[in-house]
Amino acid sequence: MSTIPQPDEVLARGDPGDETASRYRFQWTWAAIVCCMLLDDTEDVVEVFCEHHEDVLLKHRDGAFTGHQVKTRGDDQPPWKAGDEPLLAACARFARLDAEFPGRFRRFCFLTNHTLYVAGNGQDFAHVLKQIADATTVDQLPRNVATWLRRVARKAEVTDSVAFAAMSKTVARADLPKLRDVTMRLIHTLADCWPPAADCSHDAVRRAARALIDECGRASSLDHQQLLPAYIVAVVNPEQAELCARINGKRITSERLSLILETGRDSTATLAGDPQAFTPPGQGSTELMHKKLDAGGFSAVSRNSAEDLRNKADYLGIKWTKQYGNTKGLARYDHIRTLVLTDAARAFEATQSGEGHFGPAMREDLKRRFQQRRANRDQLYDCADEHLEGVAFSLTAQCKVQWSTHRSWEAT
Repeated sequence: MSTIPQPDEVLARGDPGDETASRYRFQWTWAAIVCCMLLDDTEDVVEVFCEHHEDVLLKHRDGAFTGHQVKTRGDDQPPWKAGDEPLLAACARFARLDAEFPGRFRRFCFLTNHTLYVAGNGQDFAHVLKQIADATTVDQLPRNVATWLRRVARKAEVTDSVAFAAMSKTVARADLPKLRDVTMRLIHTLADCWPPAADCSHDAVRRAARALIDECGRASSLDHQQLLPAYIVAVVNPEQAELCARINGKRITSERLSLILETGRDSTATLAGDPQAFTPPGQGSTELMHKKLDAGGFSAVSRNSAEDLRNKADYLGIKWTKQYGNTKGLARYDHIRTLVLTDAARAFEATQSGEGHFGPAMREDLKRRFQQRRANRDQLYDCADEHLEGVAFSLTAQCKVQWSTHRSWEAT
């Protein structure tokens, strides 16, 4: 037997794409955590921007801004030092922004999930920032701190005084969650500050959290371009229209946040089972369906309507298999079948009578149940209520649903 390892048995070397993606998702998740400030009345954050001037940009009620630079490192890496290139680059970015938007930034934050070097010298970033905050001018800084500040100024291509002003309002924090813990931190944060979470299961809050992370990812990655109308090039000022769309795509407001969380909360896993047991659309006997509807007391017009709705529902199921692939399309169809069969069983129990002919009453009860599912925002995909009725009639043709207690069709 060969001892040469197979590609699916060992980790890839020299290909950090998965780690890079993980760090981007960490940044999106931190942005999602920051968005929770929009839910806190004690905070004055009114908008959060993803990957706009900074990794995360906060707009305050008074029109001022706070910029977040988010930096991650593995546990096996050394602590952050003031002279580390990524840290210097972050500080230079702060200085450039303060020069470009004078008086508009309230604070800059260097945030990391890794430790900061602590020694009380020029490589101790927190110590350097404190020395700058305690000074009135650059001339009052210790020599090593002044030297560091000038490195930042040169890198940012600004004056020493501009760099000093930016660093005077910069803070460093090393208490971000670890890569593996950040999603749970978001879930816990939502549980504490999102009022509807009190009535939600843990799974529902987790779905809301993941929906928010995904939205922050889209806001960070120019997803707005996918939504621009094709005629954008023909408008009076296409550049301005694209700019507005780009910035608005990055902007998270309290209204947008609530919609994201509610949509995520209300999304549910499908009820599809084993793909091997999926029933494709179009199954069953039309003749059997007619006999069962006759036994239920349906009129000829209702029977014709049932056949038409069944065809429409089967067509939608076939459309799903073409659009999403056979397995995924049938999973959708199986999920809807399960919902309809459940509601049909409940409608049967609620309306059955000794006379046996209660089909029309059962149909009305079933339609009310469909409407309630829609009001509850159950996962119905693109089904109209009529599609759901059609599925019920398709299940009738498969002998899964009946509309009477008499089984006269079995004798013929």
